[in-house]
Amino acid sequence: MIQKVRRKFIMLSTACLAIVLIFCLGLLVIVNFNQATRERNRVMDILVTNNEQLTPSNSGKVVGNRNNPLSRNFSPGQGNPESVYQYRYFTVMDLDGDGKNLQVMKGQKNYRLSTKQKKQAAQEVLEKNRRNNQIRLAGSFYKYEIVTNPNGQRMIIFLNTSLIYARSWYLLRMSTLLGVGTLIIFALILGFLSNKAIKPIAAAYKKQREFITNAGHELKTPLAIISANTEMEEMLGNKSEWTESTKQQTKRLTDLINQLISMSRIGEHGDLVLAKVNFSELTEENSKSFSSMMKSDNLDYQINIQPNLSVMAEKRSLGEVVNILLDNAHKYCLENGKVVVDLHRSTLNRNVILKVSNSFKNDKKIDYNHFFERFYREDESHNNKKSGFGIGLSMAKDIVTAFNGKIDVNYDNNTQMISFIVTLKIAK
Repeated sequence: MIQKVRRKFIMLSTACLAIVLIFCLGLLVIVNFNQATRERNRVMDILVTNNEQLTPSNSGKVVGNRNNPLSRNFSPGQGNPESVYQYRYFTVMDLDGDGKNLQVMKGQKNYRLSTKQKKQAAQEVLEKNRRNNQIRLAGSFYKYEIVTNPNGQRMIIFLNTSLIYARSWYLLRMSTLLGVGTLIIFALILGFLSNKAIKPIAAAYKKQREFITNAGHELKTPLAIISANTEMEEMLGNKSEWTESTKQQTKRLTDLINQLISMSRIGEHGDLVLAKVNFSELTEENSKSFSSMMKSDNLDYQINIQPNLSVMAEKRSLGEVVNILLDNAHKYCLENGKVVVDLHRSTLNRNVILKVSNSFKNDKKIDYNHFFERFYREDESHNNKKSGFGIGLSMAKDIVTAFNGKIDVNYDNNTQMISFIVTLKIAK
């Protein structure tokens, strides 16, 4: 249990850090991509406004906004005028306006991009008849825009955006690597330090379990003596309601001690060695042992079990789960009610489902989630009409959890039956 809590703490702490990193690094990357988009639009705006030219002499001009209000007061060469030469672009002019006679403007070089490829790209753009879009050329993305020069001729301006976004993509990759690396290192450090942090808690928990076990065995001796003395008194002819009450309370205390000892032993999963268990045979055997008890209380007892269903479990402990659920159903079933035991495969044939149901009077005040808490009793007065200590269902949950399964409870208003459902994976 301690190790399970430790693992949950490490996972929760790592998840919290992951959320913080995703938010902070994600915000940084989003801002950077947004800046790159602004830069792309503003450089294109300058090229369009300044007759497809981008030089230190015109890069500092205040450019009017044609498509993007954020394109004002932009100077790509600000601080270092020569930085404008980092942008790669080219222009193709449609001389006749029919898209057939195309001319590539001189002085604009692009890596692995020939004049023929530039003309083909321009023809493709003119055929699409889209004024502003993006195209992929020679492994790079180009944003293009169709404009008309003072002579009335159409021009298609292509701007390499891969270069502009290169820093943003690099930042994204580095942020991802940094985030994953930070999480791994954090989890390793937390795992190492948590071992030291939980040592006192683990030691205290171990001593508590040992105390329960030792105290239980010590208490059994005087209880056995009290029981033997009471029986001797009855054999000597002193049988009375007081001796009968003493025997009942002695048995009650013995049962409580046995359950406490069992619960402390189940506290750690390492105590259970899992093996393939025939769940069908085990359930049928334990269910039949309750038949006479159910019949004596005039209960409608139904058993529906699919054969040859096996799970990975510990046989004795799994049998204890079945007995706990059957005993619980018998104790809390309504008078002349019904108890149903159903064992079957799940819909996808991945799990085995044990469902133990009994007639039960629903009360809106009852919180069914509390049923698996230790020492919880629906009857807060703890009278003896329904004998029990509120430990059984808690034990059942601990055992099922140790088998990597789950146990749930629900109430059906139509049938007025409460059901405890155990789900375990099928053993292959």
